[in-house]
Amino acid sequence: MRQKNKWVLTTSLIASLVLGLTGCGGQDEARQTPKVAYASVVSFGDSLSDPGAYQVGPVAQLGGGLFTVNGIAGKAGSEPVPSYSWAQLVSAAAIGQVSCAARTGGFGVAVSDIAACTNYAQGGSRVTNPIGTGHAADGSAALTEPIVTQVANYLSRNNGVFTGYELVTVQGGANELFAQAGILNAAATNAGTSAFSTKLVELLVADATDPQTAALAIATAMATESNRTGNTPNTVVFAAVTAAASQPGNAAVGQSVVYEPIVAAATDAGNLAAAQFIANTGAPNAIAAMVTAAAQLSDSVNNMINKGAKRVVVTNLPDVSLTPYALGTIKGSDNSTQQLVLAMTRAFNERLQVGLTGLPNVLFVDVFTENQRQIANPAQFGLSNVTGMACNLNYPNNAFATDGVPSSGSSLVCNTNNLIAGDTSRFLFADSVHPTPYGHKLLAQLVTKELILAGWL
Repeated sequence: MRQKNKWVLTTSLIASLVLGLTGCGGQDEARQTPKVAYASVVSFGDSLSDPGAYQVGPVAQLGGGLFTVNGIAGKAGSEPVPSYSWAQLVSAAAIGQVSCAARTGGFGVAVSDIAACTNYAQGGSRVTNPIGTGHAADGSAALTEPIVTQVANYLSRNNGVFTGYELVTVQGGANELFAQAGILNAAATNAGTSAFSTKLVELLVADATDPQTAALAIATAMATESNRTGNTPNTVVFAAVTAAASQPGNAAVGQSVVYEPIVAAATDAGNLAAAQFIANTGAPNAIAAMVTAAAQLSDSVNNMINKGAKRVVVTNLPDVSLTPYALGTIKGSDNSTQQLVLAMTRAFNERLQVGLTGLPNVLFVDVFTENQRQIANPAQFGLSNVTGMACNLNYPNNAFATDGVPSSGSSLVCNTNNLIAGDTSRFLFADSVHPTPYGHKLLAQLVTKELILAGWL
């Protein structure tokens, strides 16, 4: 079904992938050896490597399927840059054909195994945890089969071994960061909400005749309102103030001049508790989880080698702190969340490299440093924009967006019909974290260059 994307490798394609931009660096001819002949390119990873695992059913009907700008047709290496992931482009450079999804499905479509395809990457996938970004256990959304499962699926198809004639690409870790960010945010919110509620009740009962009884009444009112469908933080506060003012000796607290300073003080207490939780518990836990995930990924690579893989390319995380996702967390002079994202990214990359050091048959590609170079010197890489997003991610332009929530859509259903106005062909980002086809081309150029320098291509 997806074998239509077979393109003969040409000199112009190699030139485009390797020598197309001045920012990619030169070749060291002394280190080159004759090109290795590969039987296939096998890829494991997440949305960055995904060649269209979800290009089925409603996603396909919406003109989507890859986590980039979809719908730009053409051969690999042509202009305008066609809609392929970097892993597909590396496949084109290595064996002369763009890779395709080995397993497709999700979003209400049953999983299909595509025997002729060898790219197992799926958007949302984590390293070992099957509950990835956007996962739905009933198959109504993303599959997010983790990397260890992707590897197992490949081995089950191939008598439990790698032949040694595959070029294997491995990339992952971003969804570990997003998962940990979600866990941290939820826990910090709980800590802040608890401190806010405690301080609010404490201050609201200060003048009550029976503070203990008043505190119980306020807590009950807040719990009741919190459980009501359609509640908001303001309605919960209003319920607390109303209950407090109904208590004997406490009528004055119902006046705005009295309760507004109380609410402000409780808010300060909640914000402080949330910040302290992040600094003392949440951030260290998130960073530790990233280290664990990196160790699991390096263990998986080692398992591939033990199963016969001879050439495994592993990329680290790009600098996630420089994505629109992280830049959007900066509030005035407060960039603490962005810095935490950077710390989590570095922790993952450092542990991954340590875990791969000394392993035979592994080529480690430093995407992080190259990504920083691209953003620091965009013109050198032919980039026109390294902070904005090419896709219009607002409702109703993007079918996955939530009405009233800005930029809440996904590049999975972004195509040439729902981009922002203007020329976006040289944007780095399609959405808040995923690259445009041009961004994928830059990444493919980096990997292809390193393959040549290592004598692997």
